[in-house]
Amino acid sequence: MNQQRRFRIGAIHALMNAIPTTQTAFDRAWSAADVAHLLDGSLYLDRSQGTADDAELASRIDRLVQYSASTGAEGIIVTGSFFGDFAKQARDSVTVPVATSFDGIIARALQLDQPLHVLATAPDSATLLSAELEREAAQRSRSLSLSRGAVGGAMDALIGGDVDRHDRLVLDAVSTVDADTAILFAQFSMERILPGSAAVHTAPVIGPASEGVARLRDLISQR
Repeated sequence: MNQQRRFRIGAIHALMNAIPTTQTAFDRAWSAADVAHLLDGSLYLDRSQGTADDAELASRIDRLVQYSASTGAEGIIVTGSFFGDFAKQARDSVTVPVATSFDGIIARALQLDQPLHVLATAPDSATLLSAELEREAAQRSRSLSLSRGAVGGAMDALIGGDVDRHDRLVLDAVSTVDADTAILFAQFSMERILPGSAAVHTAPVIGPASEGVARLRDLISQR
């Protein structure tokens, strides 16, 4: 009897709340992945408080990526939406694929032929994802109908432990977007809302964790 091939995957997080949604995405879409999660809360704290500059944050991400690869990870995903550029820089340090939090969702979004709305629980994340979408669309000579918004108070509620308030605020925001517009969640932690989104929005609602898993799996299969 043939046993299913297992894959060791590294997942690097700046927020604890991203771990459950990331694991759920792997469980749902890639059950053969054994995910080794690394959490460094200093990344989010020092970025938000301005106590570490970009060079220091990039160095920390690089060290985490190298450590994850050294434990046998065949692919790595960096889930923090603020740290995509640093994750890209860290690719030069390892021989395995390193995916950013936006790689998968951008690939999926550009397959859609409808207006797109980026929704985030941190304004900076909406801006970053929108900019990367526009840059990638320009490289492909694609035109986009793109808007963005941030859900005020949702991130504070999540970090403070009030997950119900976070979920209500995000679902309320989802319900106000035009029905024919696809919604792109900018943060992995927002994927906890996906099961309830279909009831309040008819167009696709897409999460970065699910798409990130699919993207990383493709990258590994192409090696």
